[in-house]
Amino acid sequence: MTTRVLIVEDHALVAVGLQLALSARDWTVEITDGPTTADVIDHARRFQPECVLLDIILGEGVGSGIDLIAPLRATGSEVVMLTAETRRTVLAACLEQGAAGWIGKDTFLDQVVTTITDVLDGTPLIGRTTREALTDELRIERAGMRRALSPFEQLTQRERRVLAALVDGMSAEEIAEAHFVALTTVRSQIRAVLQKLGVRSQLAAVAHANRVGWKPDAGALVAA
Repeated sequence: MTTRVLIVEDHALVAVGLQLALSARDWTVEITDGPTTADVIDHARRFQPECVLLDIILGEGVGSGIDLIAPLRATGSEVVMLTAETRRTVLAACLEQGAAGWIGKDTFLDQVVTTITDVLDGTPLIGRTTREALTDELRIERAGMRRALSPFEQLTQRERRVLAALVDGMSAEEIAEAHFVALTTVRSQIRAVLQKLGVRSQLAAVAHANRVGWKPDAGALVAA
């Protein structure tokens, strides 16, 4: 039986070029970029690839390829990331979700073929020592993020809504008008946000929120 490979990649030049190169080796190769997560999974179920080459950053309809790893594995496919990503914690997150390893987008074709062959033969792509080191780095990063986000958890729903508006570039006056509340109320909420986040200005609060990747929950975006 011929090797069946599915390429999940939203850059057509990369996807088609790799498809042609692998097909020339008598492999059966198909490509998809969604446009949605469900479309990618449905394609994999129909095609039944032995290996999926999966980009980490896909189009708007799909988003993060990391979220696709487990569903693709559930179809019976091995998953190898095809990426230019070099951040170790991101690659560790891929391994955590079940990826066998990764291939750089600058990798030569022979190495791509060797990697896929090794995966299908059951040869580990990532040694135990490297895997454990990556896992430790991911754990440490997540612990740091939890600490950085903990002050935001102290905010009330209204305070989160106000902070979200500040992040969007709205002034206190605009927030008051948009939510039909008194300006004094909004200013009081802003002072509470600054105090809880340990910053001295609205600009610092916004910068801090962006730096730690804070996002308001859905409830904070609904007017009370």
